[in-house]
Amino acid sequence: MAENASLVHTAFNSDDKYSKEIRGIMKDRWLWSFTGNLDLPNKGVYVQDSPEVRNGRVVMDESNLVKKLESKDPSVRFVPFGFDIESMSPMQLAKNAYIIGLAGEEGADKLAEVADEFKQKPYLWSFKSVNEPTTRVSALNSGWVLDRWLLVVGYNLGNDRNGHAFGVRNGAEGAGAKKF
Repeated sequence: MAENASLVHTAFNSDDKYSKEIRGIMKDRWLWSFTGNLDLPNKGVYVQDSPEVRNGRVVMDESNLVKKLESKDPSVRFVPFGFDIESMSPMQLAKNAYIIGLAGEEGADKLAEVADEFKQKPYLWSFKSVNEPTTRVSALNSGWVLDRWLLVVGYNLGNDRNGHAFGVRNGAEGAGAKKF
């Protein structure tokens, strides 16, 4: 997500053809990050950059994540439940523990700057708690349907995989398209 935050920040501060394309992706589809989330009941969320994938699914194991955290592996973070979700100010977004867990402090600041470009407050779609371990990936969208806002998604929405990730398009649109 840190890379996506930088990419989106650049796209909203430039007007070249690539920036327009990225803003268009965010308007029409999801801009997926390859940041995994393992939500655990009564605990919080483990966030991992580039998690393992098996059979097309993100796989995150708590015991492996704990070991990585203990060894100070920078690709893994833990955020206890209690962070704000839903609508918030750009400043609140920048200071949100979960957003910092997803994108780092610099990434959170960049997302807040992008969110400030929209008419509506940014919105964080995430779990407040879960009843069972839940593994998901994160995404960005610009929620233009509801009068323009930055939408940070801490979990995918069911079977909705329509979107882009680092130049790989979901679906069979065009040569070389890869489904994820």
